[in-house]
Amino acid sequence: MTRQRNEEQRKREIRAAATRCFVKNGYEATRLLDIAKEAGLSKGGVYFHYRAKDQLFHDILENHLQRLRDRWAFVPASDRPADRTLGRLVVAHLKTLEDEPNETRLFNLLVSMSTQDEAFRGKLERAMLTLTSLYRDVIERGIREGIFATVDARHAAASVLSMIHGLGFQTALDAEGRLPVPPEIVAEQVLRSLKASAAPTLEFGVVDKTTAPN
Repeated sequence: MTRQRNEEQRKREIRAAATRCFVKNGYEATRLLDIAKEAGLSKGGVYFHYRAKDQLFHDILENHLQRLRDRWAFVPASDRPADRTLGRLVVAHLKTLEDEPNETRLFNLLVSMSTQDEAFRGKLERAMLTLTSLYRDVIERGIREGIFATVDARHAAASVLSMIHGLGFQTALDAEGRLPVPPEIVAEQVLRSLKASAAPTLEFGVVDKTTAPN
């Protein structure tokens, strides 16, 4: 049992070292030897647990996605108004991205690589579905409570997540992994947009010939 725990601990150390290498150098430029040096091991020490770089990378993927599911697969408390629940959720989500910059950079790398591997992309999409469902359910509750305007909750959730992940992507540009906008400000903007009265739908790209300039 002790040996098994030690082996799992060593694999966690290797995954952590590999994550640092991948986010710093990119997947293609990282070698097992680089990972071994980062982990303070010989190349054989890494090879004993992972025979190839892609095997190690997929193990990192599985662990990262499991952390996402564990972190966000919950039902928010319904004893407070939906706008307060959503605001706290947005702030917590953004602070997680800021507090764990390497994890955020890894997620950015995973997204960029998902276009190259269908199975890889499918796993990422399933993890994203967990997040989308969480936000959608809170927005739907806000609509039922009359707090949010009547919108397509699924599309609204996707829009909120796009904003959050866009800001998370920008943390890679900051040496300390800081967000360009404070989480509380983002939450206020999200809530303001959902509470806004429904406006007439605009057909972008379609010119009204009655008002178009000659």
